[in-house]
Amino acid sequence: MKILKTIGWVLLAILVLLLIASFILPKDIHVERTLSIDAPKNMVFNVVNDLKTHETWNPWKVNDPTMVYEYPGETKGVGAKYTWTSDNSGTGSYEFVEADAGNSLSSKVTFDGQGEGSGKLQFEEADGKTKTVWSFDSKMPWPMNLMGPFMKGSLNKAFDQGLEGLSDFVMKRKESKEYNGYKVNTVDLPEMHFVMNRQEVSFPDIQQFYVNNLGALFGKVQKAGVEMSEDRMPSGLFFKWMPEQGSTDMAAAIPIKEAATIKGATTYTIPAKKALQIDYYGDYNATENAHNAMADYMNDYGLLQDSPVIEEYVTDPSTEKDPGKWLTKITYYFSE
Repeated sequence: MKILKTIGWVLLAILVLLLIASFILPKDIHVERTLSIDAPKNMVFNVVNDLKTHETWNPWKVNDPTMVYEYPGETKGVGAKYTWTSDNSGTGSYEFVEADAGNSLSSKVTFDGQGEGSGKLQFEEADGKTKTVWSFDSKMPWPMNLMGPFMKGSLNKAFDQGLEGLSDFVMKRKESKEYNGYKVNTVDLPEMHFVMNRQEVSFPDIQQFYVNNLGALFGKVQKAGVEMSEDRMPSGLFFKWMPEQGSTDMAAAIPIKEAATIKGATTYTIPAKKALQIDYYGDYNATENAHNAMADYMNDYGLLQDSPVIEEYVTDPSTEKDPGKWLTKITYYFSE
């Protein structure tokens, strides 16, 4: 009985100490971890800004095979959001609520039935690298704040893992130059000359515009005795893309060897300069992902686009019936 009484007093003393500690320990939790990533600041920011990349480096998703993300709307920028369900981590949501382009992203994390937290990722150029700071703030009600030190330790470990995963993802992108499954190549292009017909065309009418013009332009080139370029194929030149109007300022174009004057057609010369190229294989109407990949690459490196954008239709669909084998070279000129 004496032993039981002693144990009882010990347990009571522990309980009293825990109660005292619960009044002393802070209810606010702040976690902050830092890692330098050997990549441009814009690149690191853009990776984090795309919620779909989080599935590859977010430590909770990486460590929990039962966790499933769903995206109810946009996946980039302020308002972008995902929800999660998990056998191990319950349900909740993550949403970007504030952004300073290239510098920081603030988020709201909601744990269904368990409260909210505020997250922030900050990016700063330092010694040619990107100092990346990941922080999180939340409140734990009394007496759950007793678990604060343990939770903080767990979050520190998770954030360290997440930043390492983010670094791995960014470095793979930097080294491979692969975006959306498309490799972006930097090329030095020579001066190029085109015979073209340029006008504003609605998106649904682009293919018919080619049908109406490429054959006619080819005939004019032959009639004028002008030599076509030996290493270039019929192309679309896009001077302005106007999604608001549902149209584009573009030209159907035939490449020629040297600048020439051709009756009934416009000639156009692009000087020699650097450009980015993607080899796209597939139907001509499904190049959007390749163009988005090019835009992401240019954003990562802070490149400014020079017009026109060129789609060069390398494969003749009259001889190759499989659209999956149609090669289109997509070219973006740029300035730094």
